[in-house]
Amino acid sequence: MSLKIAASLLAQRRFLPLMSAQALGAFNDNLFRYALVTLATYQGLSVFGLDRGLMVPIAATMLTLPIFLFSGVAGQVADRYDRTKIMRFAKFAEIFLMIGAAAGFLLNQPLILLGVLFLMGTQSAFFAPARNSALPTLLTGRELVSGNAMVSGSLNIAILIGAGLGTVLAVQGVTLGDQAMSGPAAISVILVTIAVIGWIMMRQGSPAPASNPDLKIEWNIAAVTWRVLRFAATMPAVLRPLLGAAWFWMLAASIITLMPLFALEVLSADESVVLLFTVIFTLGAALGAVACGLLSRGEDALAFTIAGAIGLVIFPVNIALQTAGRTPGELVDAVTFAHDSANWRILIDLGLSAISAGLFVVPLQAMAQHRAPAEYRGRLLAAGGILNAAAATLGQFSLAGIGIFSLPLQSAFLAIALVSAGAGAFAIWRLMRRNQKQL
Repeated sequence: MSLKIAASLLAQRRFLPLMSAQALGAFNDNLFRYALVTLATYQGLSVFGLDRGLMVPIAATMLTLPIFLFSGVAGQVADRYDRTKIMRFAKFAEIFLMIGAAAGFLLNQPLILLGVLFLMGTQSAFFAPARNSALPTLLTGRELVSGNAMVSGSLNIAILIGAGLGTVLAVQGVTLGDQAMSGPAAISVILVTIAVIGWIMMRQGSPAPASNPDLKIEWNIAAVTWRVLRFAATMPAVLRPLLGAAWFWMLAASIITLMPLFALEVLSADESVVLLFTVIFTLGAALGAVACGLLSRGEDALAFTIAGAIGLVIFPVNIALQTAGRTPGELVDAVTFAHDSANWRILIDLGLSAISAGLFVVPLQAMAQHRAPAEYRGRLLAAGGILNAAAATLGQFSLAGIGIFSLPLQSAFLAIALVSAGAGAFAIWRLMRRNQKQL
């Protein structure tokens, strides 16, 4: 992503509203989710008396399950209608969903919150294929890696701010002058306000015309999901990067789900350390994405995926080794944790893991968008949404699996390294094979 391309895209209506609306939506998703996860982990919020080890992944799955269920239909919609109009409608629906979320927080009703999470996942299921299929329409080929890098970078910054506020506000609230506002009240106001701003931004977006306006939409969810996945399997050039991107989402979901309990039970750290980890991970992922865009100069960037996979082997293993054998003690806050030099390697390894993840995923996203034929792009990229949701759900329930098999929490980091090694080996093989063909 040369600075010239970046400056050009940020000044244009065909890109800025889409990127802004996406970032604001990610902010709301993570403000909501982290507030709920923090309440479940540290404040005992639960449904039907479920243990926090199950409550956290269940809450996360309520966001990803509808993406798995509805992405097939959403892909058809993205091919049938103008993609910008779809995103505009999704952002308008978000306003009402955030009003529902506000009611759940203010009434302290976890069932309402879980129901709204499911509907937010449904909204995301329709927004994501429209966004992904709109980008190749709105951007030129040389802008595609750069555009994806900027979207990923802004997305991670939004995740960081939303997660940070959700974690802090859930337990501390906010004070403005002499007026104190409870955490649920402050979260409610922010959610609704950001949803309105996101809708206003998306209304400024340029048209992204339908690629197949005569397509007849099939509403049988199971049949459509199976057909979309089977269709993607017939196009391995598109499926391969989609599978790689799905691994990234599985990794991210694992980290998000694991961190609160890892901090509490392994590191004897409070919610401020969870926030510190979130800051490091999301900033690192954003830095990796932007670095990939800057260094690729709009060209193929598979080598960055390989570099990212190597990092995702080395640094998670380091985290597992550094924390093995720790015994629980008195809870410490982020300042105390960071002042202890014994923890510095953990923080560095987490940051480098995040940078590696950002390097890993951006080229794959651009590759899938570029290779997908225009008339099928919405459905093919919707297959990516299905795979992402399935992978994220597996990642979220990694915590439950660790508990069932009585494994140490560090084993999740070893699993990340193992799968990343396989992904990196495959990417190296593909790069070598492609280079041989060019000789």
